Amino acid sequence: MWQRAYLTRLKRDLDLWIERGWVTAANAEAILASASEPGAATRRMPAMLAILGAVLIGFAVMSFVAANWQDISKLTKLILIFAAMWGTYVAAFALQKRGHPAFAQAAVLIGLGLFGAGIMLIAQIYHIVTDDPGGVLAWCVAALATAWLLPSRPALALGILLAVIWTWFAIDMNDATPHWAFWVAWAASAALALRLSWPPAFHLVLIAGFLWQAINAEAILDVTGFSPTQFVILVILGALALWMAALAFSGRSVRLAAVAEGYGIVVAFALVGILQTDPGSGEHAAAGASGTVFITAAVVLLAALGGLAAMRDGLPARHLAGVAAMAALAIAYPFLSVTNAALVPWAYAAAILALAAWLVSYGAARGSRFAVNFGFVVFAAEVLWLYFETLGTLLDTAIFFALGGVLLIVGSVVFERMRRRIVRTTAEGGEA
Repeated sequence: MWQRAYLTRLKRDLDLWIERGWVTAANAEAILASASEPGAATRRMPAMLAILGAVLIGFAVMSFVAANWQDISKLTKLILIFAAMWGTYVAAFALQKRGHPAFAQAAVLIGLGLFGAGIMLIAQIYHIVTDDPGGVLAWCVAALATAWLLPSRPALALGILLAVIWTWFAIDMNDATPHWAFWVAWAASAALALRLSWPPAFHLVLIAGFLWQAINAEAILDVTGFSPTQFVILVILGALALWMAALAFSGRSVRLAAVAEGYGIVVAFALVGILQTDPGSGEHAAAGASGTVFITAAVVLLAALGGLAAMRDGLPARHLAGVAAMAALAIAYPFLSVTNAALVPWAYAAAILALAAWLVSYGAARGSRFAVNFGFVVFAAEVLWLYFETLGTLLDTAIFFALGGVLLIVGSVVFERMRRRIVRTTAEGGEA
């Protein structure tokens, strides 16, 4: 199924590239024939299995090291681990020279796993706590250095994962201040993801950034004096800024820009939706002035990136207005929740429905099927929320479920037909 969908999309793209003069007709036929070969769908399977095997071997070694080796001396343990580690790097070099890059990458991943096992072993020998951030940091640096020198995509993925574990351990040991040092490893990971132009790594980089905010949220609130609502507003404005930055700098890498745009859309809409479920309380009014300063700075940054996106990407004014409306909806929340908390859920529900419709229009205009589909998801989720918040309190239980079932079935059919029509129109517009 996935192979057929890929070939269909590839054929459409090749037709467009031929029309624009990027690919010759002969080359397009050769590309399509290569992608349609019987073994094309399974060509990467050995490499995937090799990487998975490397991960399992790494876990096996670390589990073995974690056990108490009563019958082996400390020096022998160290020699075994580090000899095996350097042996895997030699094997990786030999495999690379023989034209087996996927298996070489698997060997590199095993070597990094053995490096981590060596750190665990040293911690065990010298009675260092196993969740010491320093050991994880050394492992993370080794993974990122390996990713830079070889270069190695699996090593980069491991380095990003270890950076998140590092900040988790650091906060667990000292939650008085946010773990700011994480952003050094994050910046190095982002630079490597851009250098390798590898979308999965860029996914991991963005996820790691948002996870850091979640892990460090309490520490950030304690240090800065922000209220929880101000912190959420800052994250929303940051997500919108990420969205605009993706459009402004999409010329450097369209694929990575699309990834960043997707995360900006999802995080911004999700958090605005969460705001409407909390009518707020007096704590919003008691928030410190520092939050207002940072929110103002975030708004200025968002405005600058929006203007840059309009100049470089040609973003129309109506779509800039949609982004500005989302920002205004987030900024207005503390004031509305204090002055008229009962009105907030319903006013925000209406606004979210309008913004979901705008997002569908945005996606259709820009040829983004993700934006179109997510716009329908937001609209449907908001309708469901309104349904359960209103009809569930007004109708008898039996009537509630019967009427609800009918509305959901009819609504799902209508929504799916609308979504397919708009996605098809978007795809055809991309070919024109």
